[in-house]
Amino acid sequence: MQSVLCVFILLCLFQNSLASRISMISNGLKGCRLGAAMKPPLIIVVVVAVLTATRLKSATAAASSRDIVKTYSDPSVQLFNHLVIDKNTGRVYIGAVNKLYQLSPDLDLVATEKTGPELDADECSVLECTSTVNKQLTNNVNKALVIDYTTSRLISCGSLFQGICSVRNLHNISDGVVQVREAVVANNATASTVAFIAPGPPNPPVTQVMYVGVTFTLGSPYRSEVPAVSSRSLEKDRMFAIAQTAVTTGTRMFVNSLARERYPITYVYGFASEGFSYFLTTQMRHTTSSQFISKLVRVCHDDENYYSYTEIPIDCISEAQGGRKYNLVQAAYVGKAGSDLASDLGITAQDDVLFAVFSESDPANSNKPSNLSALCVYSLKAIRRKFMQNIKYCFSGNGQRGLDFISPSLTCVSTVSQPVKFECYLPPNNLPSAPASGRSNNSNQKLHTCTSFSVSYLEA
Repeated sequence: MQSVLCVFILLCLFQNSLASRISMISNGLKGCRLGAAMKPPLIIVVVVAVLTATRLKSATAAASSRDIVKTYSDPSVQLFNHLVIDKNTGRVYIGAVNKLYQLSPDLDLVATEKTGPELDADECSVLECTSTVNKQLTNNVNKALVIDYTTSRLISCGSLFQGICSVRNLHNISDGVVQVREAVVANNATASTVAFIAPGPPNPPVTQVMYVGVTFTLGSPYRSEVPAVSSRSLEKDRMFAIAQTAVTTGTRMFVNSLARERYPITYVYGFASEGFSYFLTTQMRHTTSSQFISKLVRVCHDDENYYSYTEIPIDCISEAQGGRKYNLVQAAYVGKAGSDLASDLGITAQDDVLFAVFSESDPANSNKPSNLSALCVYSLKAIRRKFMQNIKYCFSGNGQRGLDFISPSLTCVSTVSQPVKFECYLPPNNLPSAPASGRSNNSNQKLHTCTSFSVSYLEA
């Protein structure tokens, strides 16, 4: 059902008027209802057709023939994993198990590339595999599919060979294929991976990097070398290497060795907004808790050491259902608010809005979603404000810094009475005796607020 939910979110974004379809779920949270009279725009119908052809046969059968413009399917393929559309040309790219596809805007097949299966084993490193290892024919599951508009490249990452990526010509995926031997994504079919391109070190916003969130997997001695979250270079001579590295720091974050096997993090969606990159995740509330919640992970674009790595929980609560909490985020999309929704949320039509679909745990406290779901809407302005409130709260000496799955949690220390602005930099201990004051040579440049602890909920 995840593909359907993603499409529904897009449908909401493309409507001229959302006012009649927005209902209050809780204070500040909105739900998008798809009425029977709602007709999606052409491009979304096309996307629905592509997804339903492989994963949603029952939904296709129920759809009216007049709503389906054209479909594309490949009966020989087990699963379509990812789909991206070139915003400039309308070309469609699909990442599947053992195949990549390039389609025209009308869903005509332009090119297809075989990516697997190949002989592989968990015991093999990215670069080599000894003759003593028993390799087996293994499927290559597409884990990430990203368009790099700066250089007109398609980046495709698969589960083979510890999760390596290839770079292809955006105009023809069969031309100029470069495979980079660097472990980047998850190395099996079920572990999550989220990847997207946004500004990052060494010189944002000029330089772009690929942000990657990866679930830790067992069974291989090499997976401890793959960060949970990282910023990876897109420079030709350093492709997919960690963008910035130092002796003990860099643009990467690892779950510590004591927690990574018992503290699974599922990465659901990633996006950039106003100088920050974000990941939506599901994970346990604490390393000692079995209750799963959803979180927003954030890092500053110009942070070369990930000192700004921060997390806050995010809730979707229905007051109409007596405070029913939908705790597991399943799909999300960030876009601009239309005029009606912007007015309802108290923002401008150009402000970013996060649409997220949540499910309940089934059974309770597990990371398995039930069939019940809800759509909540958040303004990114409100999210940034909540991060700022948490930072002020901790710098005032309240609460815990949290994130004990990365490093031991410490009590927040009072540092300043009115911490109004901080730069996206903290010294190596992550919590300075006094935060740096935000300064800018350009009076029009926005100063972003960053720190490295989690202390309270993102409330609606």
